[in-house]
Amino acid sequence: MRHLHPLRLHPPCRPPRILTAGHQRKGPLLLLVAVAVVAAACSSSTAAPGTTNHASTTNHASPTTTAAGGSHFRLPPIRHVFLIVLENQGYDATFGHPSSDSYLASTLPSEGALLSNYYATGHYSNDNYIALISGQAPNPANQTDCPIFTPFPASATLVADGQISGTGCVYPTTVGNLGSQLTGAGLTWKAYMQDMGNIPSRESAVCGHPAVGAKDNTQTAVAGDGYATRHDPFVYFKSIIGNSSLCDSHVVPLGTTTGALPAGTPAGTSGLATDLRTVSTTPDFSFITPNLCYDGHDAPCPNQQASPSALVNIDTFLRTWVPRITRSPAFRQNGLLEITFDESASSGNNPVDTAACCNEIPGPSAPLPGITGPGGGRIGAVLLSPFIRGGTKSAVPYNHYSTLATVEELFGLPKLGEARTVSATFGPDVFTKTG
Repeated sequence: MRHLHPLRLHPPCRPPRILTAGHQRKGPLLLLVAVAVVAAACSSSTAAPGTTNHASTTNHASPTTTAAGGSHFRLPPIRHVFLIVLENQGYDATFGHPSSDSYLASTLPSEGALLSNYYATGHYSNDNYIALISGQAPNPANQTDCPIFTPFPASATLVADGQISGTGCVYPTTVGNLGSQLTGAGLTWKAYMQDMGNIPSRESAVCGHPAVGAKDNTQTAVAGDGYATRHDPFVYFKSIIGNSSLCDSHVVPLGTTTGALPAGTPAGTSGLATDLRTVSTTPDFSFITPNLCYDGHDAPCPNQQASPSALVNIDTFLRTWVPRITRSPAFRQNGLLEITFDESASSGNNPVDTAACCNEIPGPSAPLPGITGPGGGRIGAVLLSPFIRGGTKSAVPYNHYSTLATVEELFGLPKLGEARTVSATFGPDVFTKTG
């Protein structure tokens, strides 16, 4: 999204208060009891294994999570997570008008869980993608979508909640991200980027990004190539792009439904359709980004056979790929698919929604995560899994940091950045079919 309109500030939503030790105001005895309860629950949690042997990982105990209301809930044994991120739509425009996008707004909620109070964490786009894999709050550079691939200054340091000071786009190796966490734990991951490498002179077919310090020429789609670097969060971390073999093998083209890839793709690279064929070739974590047409960003799309309606294009992408994911052996065995948006947008004469939830706090550099407000607005999310009963509805407040925190809990990883600060991670309100 490129333009924000003047608006009044929206008050943040108030999630249920979690009764942990840090929130007690009842005296020392209750504080000691709370600490003991939390310690006992944490000691019973078992981390996900650090191997890629899928047959063995399904037998490990699941970690506990702090669900809404402060109760402890044992997560189901999910070992394959898929995340599809769409663009620039508020909840009312998508889930509120199912006649415009019936597959997203009606069909998928009937098959899984609709999170009606799920919020983005900032404006514009890039800071939300970064939040989903690192827990880093917005800073002035990625609040403008990083038109220059600018590194953080050498003087930038880590401060409270693992946030980096200063402003920039390319994070130093001191800043953690989910990809590096998974690699370090011996788990597999891939980012599947639609159209990446379609025009080799524009971006590489693998690990596509501008040179550090250079202009980003993918800010606008061109005929035949709608890849946008700013929607590919993994290439903003030096720990990933600084290791070319790792990045080339993990940040890859989405490919077609038959498995075909752009002509310049290196031998041995596989797209999503190919990887879904077996459990062993399906990554533990898959991040899926449509191009600028089918993510709903552009409508009409330049020289593409697509609808002039952004919502219809979103439905087209989801109808194409969601069934392939949910019918895959890995998903049927122990999968979770989340579909959400990066941020809300203006609707008619209404200003851009900058509401927030879930204890979101600004980082050290940007006064407000939503540029003119506390967050990125209400966007909603749909989750599908063998562990979710179709037609589930949850009004519990969640945001992008909640997604990151939940993924980290599922894989037994420490929480990064503001994933540490969320009120709750996905719990029994979402995973309604655990037996």
